[in-house]
Amino acid sequence: MKDSYIENSVKTASPAKLVEMLYEKGIEVLKDAKGFFKENNFIAANEKIKRAQDIITELNISLDMEKGGEIAKSLRSLYNYMYRTLIESNLKKDIQKLDEVIYYFEQLLDVWKTAMKSTTVKPNENDHHLNISI
Repeated sequence: MKDSYIENSVKTASPAKLVEMLYEKGIEVLKDAKGFFKENNFIAANEKIKRAQDIITELNISLDMEKGGEIAKSLRSLYNYMYRTLIESNLKKDIQKLDEVIYYFEQLLDVWKTAMKSTTVKPNENDHHLNISI
């Protein structure tokens, strides 16, 4: 039941809402990974970190580099840094690195919510990917 609700929410969400949902899910899975690290459950932590990496990859490929200008370039750099930091955290079992990426997700979420109050994000009608213009 919960899975179908989530699936429906994703299918009907605007691109702007999808970005917000991705940021929120990134925070959630990394907090879960942090808990698994503390329990020495490295297999479960690895799965959560891989999920966060998938989220970052989706955010990264969804950037509209032409329309997004310098902001899109900065986001691409930040997403790449976050991804690399997760690799390092996973290899070294470093909770502080997880905290760093959680912090970035939280900051991005706050900024995104503020920006969406005054900006519109329109879907690209030619495909089903996000077309994020800021």
